[in-house]
Amino acid sequence: MDGPTERDRLKDRARDALGRLKGLCEVDDVARAKALVEELRNAREYEAMGQLAEAVSRQDPKDSKNRRLYAQYLIDTGKATAAIDLLKPLAQRLPKGHPEMAEATGLLGRAYKQIFFDAGDKTSPGAREALKQAITAYRKPWEEARARNTWHGVNLVALLTRARRLGLRVAPDLQPKEIAAAVVQALEAIPPEKRDAWHLPTLAEASLGLGEWDRVERHIRAYGAAPDAQAFLVASTLRQFTEVWDLETVDERGRGLVSILRARLLELSGGGLEMKPADVQRLRAQPVPEEGQLEAVLGENGPQTFQWWKTGLDRALAVAAIRQKLGSRVGTGFLVHAADLGLEPKDELLVLTNFHVVNALGATPGIRPEVAEVVFEAVDQNKVHTIAEIVWSSSPERHDASLLRLAEPVIDIQPLPIAGALPTLDEEGRVYVIGHPGGRDLAFSFQNNELLDHEGPPAGRPPIPGVCRVHYRAPTEGGSSGSPVFNGRMWEVVALHHKGGKIGMPRLNGREGSYAANEGIGLQCIKEAMRGA
Repeated sequence: MDGPTERDRLKDRARDALGRLKGLCEVDDVARAKALVEELRNAREYEAMGQLAEAVSRQDPKDSKNRRLYAQYLIDTGKATAAIDLLKPLAQRLPKGHPEMAEATGLLGRAYKQIFFDAGDKTSPGAREALKQAITAYRKPWEEARARNTWHGVNLVALLTRARRLGLRVAPDLQPKEIAAAVVQALEAIPPEKRDAWHLPTLAEASLGLGEWDRVERHIRAYGAAPDAQAFLVASTLRQFTEVWDLETVDERGRGLVSILRARLLELSGGGLEMKPADVQRLRAQPVPEEGQLEAVLGENGPQTFQWWKTGLDRALAVAAIRQKLGSRVGTGFLVHAADLGLEPKDELLVLTNFHVVNALGATPGIRPEVAEVVFEAVDQNKVHTIAEIVWSSSPERHDASLLRLAEPVIDIQPLPIAGALPTLDEEGRVYVIGHPGGRDLAFSFQNNELLDHEGPPAGRPPIPGVCRVHYRAPTEGGSSGSPVFNGRMWEVVALHHKGGKIGMPRLNGREGSYAANEGIGLQCIKEAMRGA
């Protein structure tokens, strides 16, 4: 657990390649950097990917694959219109039959599809035009080479189905079910040894286009429930089913399938979900999928996986936004039971956050309690709690914690349970963070984190007496300051998050070197510090 991971090594290689391209680089340096851009894409390390693709473009601006990958970086980081401006001239200059032509044209379709996804009103003129452009972009490569461009075909099926549902008259000569059948035929004709990772997800979506639900669930199980299942494949299917097919509002079986995919995605290494408070409320209210469907998609452990996910949704109710009055969010906090911390009165509910979020003096970047407000957004976005006093606090150099008493007691939210011990440091160790990433408004982030190390028993060597630090790695951005860090299966709080995603974080327990890690403070050591105060 204490050595550099593959992701660490990949980032190190990217930094080294970027440095070489900025100096007197050789032809081989550029070639290695080009290959590395694709590796970074596959690992979803988008910022490093974009930086390196930009550097490669300066050395070889005519490399069509690198330009296409650069466009993919733009789409995946929310810059779809910039991607379109890059892809259109790229597609125009590529000769017919060039291997990058289908990729660039398909990615152009994805950029327009993303604009449609992001539109709040899917019936607006801008959204409808984006949908039309996406269909046009996917149609050309599909019709030119059906056997090779099945992913273009399945996207065409999804978008045509959505367009028909919206009453949008586009490509009336195309029939979605006919295309879906052709995609299935083309995929089944591929020899098993030549099938790539996208074979089964594409087959599942094409089967959805035919309305063959049993086949959809069987194909998803083959790649989603497998022990070596990849989060990016499950995430891609989930995105298509929710954003394009809109299954949650169309079909009860589809709604169940989407719920199952969310549960499985969070369970996988590198998985994560982001949702608005209204989404948390909606998902908690949805009925549990039938046991037969859970087992059909996830196997015999399906019901347990889904119950675990529902428990995580319940825990989100006790996670609060800490905001400055008349201002923006400054951090996160969570509800705890005084008895669990050894405090009196035992039945009181308190809020735990970071010292650097709320402290008595308003020491930067924190704010004073009298100008702070606490909102449990997944319960009621309009209910604002003020702070009566700080019960206990510890500086950032130690526990970086403040325990808050609210002016009006909370009576309708269950506090978070506190774990009796830190997780064991085994190869599968994971922790989960629920918080407001990047201080964004009205967003919850459920993040699956790899547990890296901690200073707890039996092998911990904390250099600060009474302070036990926990290191973990988030797949995307770190949860905001003050978020609860949960253990893997019980959803019990093991740590208070206080540092996010820092590169060059010194390793724990006297180990040499550094790595990219998030840092939390163990709840048990915070509890002991309160008792000794």
